[in-house]
Amino acid sequence: MRMLSTLSVIFIILLATGSSCSADENLAVPEERSVPDAEAVQELVLGNNEFAMDLFKKACDLQESDNIFLSPYSISSALGMTYAGARGQTAAEMAEVLHFTLPVEAINRAFYSLTGALGSGENSSSDSGDSFTLSISNGLWVEAGFSLLDEYVAEVTRYYSAAVRNLDFISDPEGSRETINEWVAERTMNRIQDLIPSGALNEDTRVVLTNAVYFKASWSNPFDERSTADAPFSLAGDSTIDVPMMNQTEFFNYVATEGCRAVELDYAAGGASMLILLPDGDIEEFQQGFSADMLQTIRRRLSSCNVTLSMPKFEFSRSMQLSQLLRELGMVSAFGSGADFSGFTGNPDLFISEVLHKAFVKVDETGTEAAAATAVIMALTAIPEQPMQMNINSPFLFFILDSESGSILFMGRVMNPSD
Repeated sequence: MRMLSTLSVIFIILLATGSSCSADENLAVPEERSVPDAEAVQELVLGNNEFAMDLFKKACDLQESDNIFLSPYSISSALGMTYAGARGQTAAEMAEVLHFTLPVEAINRAFYSLTGALGSGENSSSDSGDSFTLSISNGLWVEAGFSLLDEYVAEVTRYYSAAVRNLDFISDPEGSRETINEWVAERTMNRIQDLIPSGALNEDTRVVLTNAVYFKASWSNPFDERSTADAPFSLAGDSTIDVPMMNQTEFFNYVATEGCRAVELDYAAGGASMLILLPDGDIEEFQQGFSADMLQTIRRRLSSCNVTLSMPKFEFSRSMQLSQLLRELGMVSAFGSGADFSGFTGNPDLFISEVLHKAFVKVDETGTEAAAATAVIMALTAIPEQPMQMNINSPFLFFILDSESGSILFMGRVMNPSD
């Protein structure tokens, strides 16, 4: 049986020495306060999702007509590790951009609890035998001979389960790059290759932080491959192309609201779903007005409905350099000589030189027909309602969500399914 495979995201931060940037002096880090773990996780998820929307909109502005795919959770998690070593104005800017409203120790604990729940054994398999895998890995790579504070290393190993390893960035940056890329490939089932390009590491590099998220699952209601057929998909500019469209009629959570129609496709093992938003009008106008609150509103309004669903198969990968996007959002001083990451070493001698992000997604027909057949037979005891029609034949947004916490694990925009 072929499986749906939504692949993994990697996030890299390179720390070295560099040039200065201006900063907003009016920001402050969140004040110390006592927050129960459950409340801290909820507050962290809300902040992470707000940051996800901010970053996604910036990415859409930069790539107006292109497909987009990224993992906001991976990015927030990796920057959470970095924030643990930030101080002063640098920490204040990061907190503002990342929507971190908790004290740093509470953020670390919340990431630990949330990542543990997301990657727990409960999500790794299903009693029905359907595959569901969600694994999250962190790495901390340090120049041999360059010392980090014991307190910082203890924090990232305890709360982020980061594997710590020394490399020789000064004498062998290319070998160090290959080592990290091999680590990345291993934790993404070889879907992400050569994440760090040649020349990205050099003798000034001192620390690299990495995060990898790998997700693989099958649909709760699989599509029959025999029902897949080429059909028109509208592109920007009023042109169309023929793409393979999957088809089925089934009960899904559905709503028509907030300037769009939304349908939610559950994964077989539970615990996660894909939410697809098809705007009523122009997708660029819709996405600029979209927010984390609107996402919550749409999720609350979903209800089970008989839906005749058509949607394209798609597969693509994307690489992104996030440094400029983060600067434009307000994380300025972290990228210059004015950066204060003294929580790493005790001295403000590090800054972020680059942020690299790469993701791959594949959506196709998967799973078995058993559950769907049973549901249809049971429905025959009453007059079936007329199914709603949802033909996803124009640009759309999609989110892969953790069902319990509402965390946005992955999000994307499909402008052209064949690209």
